[in-house]
Amino acid sequence: MLGAYSLLVWYLSKEQIHHNERISNITYRIHVNGIRGKSSVTRLIGQILREEGTKTFTKTTGSAARIIDHKGKESIIKRRIATIIEQIDIVKKISKHTPEALVIECMAIQPQLQKVCEEKMIQATISVLTNVREDHQEKMGWTLEEITHTLCEFIPSNGILVCGEQNPRLVKMMVSIQ
Repeated sequence: MLGAYSLLVWYLSKEQIHHNERISNITYRIHVNGIRGKSSVTRLIGQILREEGTKTFTKTTGSAARIIDHKGKESIIKRRIATIIEQIDIVKKISKHTPEALVIECMAIQPQLQKVCEEKMIQATISVLTNVREDHQEKMGWTLEEITHTLCEFIPSNGILVCGEQNPRLVKMMVSIQ
């Protein structure tokens, strides 16, 4: 049993090293989170970067998950179940095309998974938080303040946060958390 566990730990460590190499070769990693508007904002940022001439891949989530390549061509992501591991698979897939930018929608709802998505998977250079609303409360918290705290788990420690939230109390919270 211990041998199998050791083998699994070794394999996962090796996979993390390979993922880190792939993600670090993408200059602009933009991680989009929030309660409403994530897919629209993700698409918009991706298109702006493509129009500007940056080789950009975009990934949206939800029931109609899509990958949009550097030429603007959309492909449906076929899956049996949505899981954050999908983010690693997308990075692996697009890294073959040497992208300059990745604009990717956060898939996680639970605070711990948002932190994992950011620190282990995306390692964003820019985070975009669309807004804070009451939704997914059983996982994110029952108050706007709790939901804000959960959403802030995806903010990178050495990156930039762009925020669309208008509530001054929540924005002040975000600044103090960062």
